[in-house]
Amino acid sequence: VVFLTVDGKKYNVLVTSLTRKFQVLDGENAERTLSGAMIRDIIGTFYNYEITILPAVGKYGDYDALYEVLSAPQDSHRIVVPYAQSTLTFNAYVTAGQDNLIRKKPGESYWTGLSVQFIAMAPQRT
Repeated sequence: VVFLTVDGKKYNVLVTSLTRKFQVLDGENAERTLSGAMIRDIIGTFYNYEITILPAVGKYGDYDALYEVLSAPQDSHRIVVPYAQSTLTFNAYVTAGQDNLIRKKPGESYWTGLSVQFIAMAPQRT
């Protein structure tokens, strides 16, 4: 089970998919010369994550609470995610997410498969 901590709170959910991506981002002074050689203006390396989450059995409230936190209109969240053989803590923003309703009974809705992208607010390496 992979854990997920957002804004200092650990959520009792199941992470079923975790994809990390990196981007070495150039600034405005990067360009190609007339000979075709690249001149870089490296800002740094950004690590971004895409996570898919299921509710833990009997812990639907945690899943719902996490959905509310991630869908809140705020600039960023402080997240802790697996990285290499340890973890990485950084501020990330969320612009979209989606999940699916797979069962509805009176007084109970079973949502699952929340997929969210965490985009780093600043480079983790410079």
